[in-house]
Amino acid sequence: MVKYDKSNCGEEVSLEEVKSKLVDMLLVLADYCEKNGIRYYLSGGTLLGAIRHKGFIPWDDDIDINMPRPDCEKLQKISGGVIGNYKLVRPSGNAVCVKHFWRLYDESVLLEDSIQKNNKKNVYYPIFIDIFPIEGLPADDKATKKHYNSMELGKKMLNCTTGSLFHGKNLPAKIFHFVCRPIAMLFGQDYWVQQVQKKATSIPFNASEYIGVVTTNIHKTEEKLLKAEYIPQIELEFEGHMLKGPKGYHKYLSQLYGDDYMELPPEEKRVSHHIFKFYKTIQSEKSNI
Repeated sequence: MVKYDKSNCGEEVSLEEVKSKLVDMLLVLADYCEKNGIRYYLSGGTLLGAIRHKGFIPWDDDIDINMPRPDCEKLQKISGGVIGNYKLVRPSGNAVCVKHFWRLYDESVLLEDSIQKNNKKNVYYPIFIDIFPIEGLPADDKATKKHYNSMELGKKMLNCTTGSLFHGKNLPAKIFHFVCRPIAMLFGQDYWVQQVQKKATSIPFNASEYIGVVTTNIHKTEEKLLKAEYIPQIELEFEGHMLKGPKGYHKYLSQLYGDDYMELPPEEKRVSHHIFKFYKTIQSEKSNI
């Protein structure tokens, strides 16, 4: 992929148009997975939207997928990083937007991110679908918590390589970011990505009774489920299309959002957790990364 900046931004694109493009991307990904025997699952807010709204949560603006780690690796290998008109990017310090999980990008539309600034400037990258690898987990809950905690340093240090010098949600986070940034930058982004990947894959998916996503900081141990309850796929409606979700969606959603997940939150909480603007991409000659 290429690096993008403000000069690549053309006409502004509406959120509804972006959602339509994300659905198109999801359908291409789902079809590719079905044809190649790769398991995928609507997850997080996307799964909640499918169950409660039969589509996007009205105030949501992204799509999340869970996929067993072996299937992620298979998808990467057989696709060569290209699925239809979209680019599949694995966890890497050399990615256009460095993460501990996979992303599928649509380079026809750029996203302006005002949170992850680079030298006080907004950053730009293509719209995407997050693909979170499902890993093996210990059966014991204390061991599970320890396993999650073992990845915290790598995640925090990677965060220290991005954003403004005093990036953070509160004062302690800002101080940590400021103090640790030189060390984080010295080792480089790929080092911290690989440290997390090494720990994340230390418990093999295929040999585990319990599974969960470990490479994000959103829900952590609430993601832990019995493999036998989660892995069987069922069809769920999403924006007029039938797509795959986990058979054990009720327990999954209850652990993430509470037993009352079918109830709408108060109006003041019906807001997106992202602050993005979107633009049609103006292509120019840039150096590939």
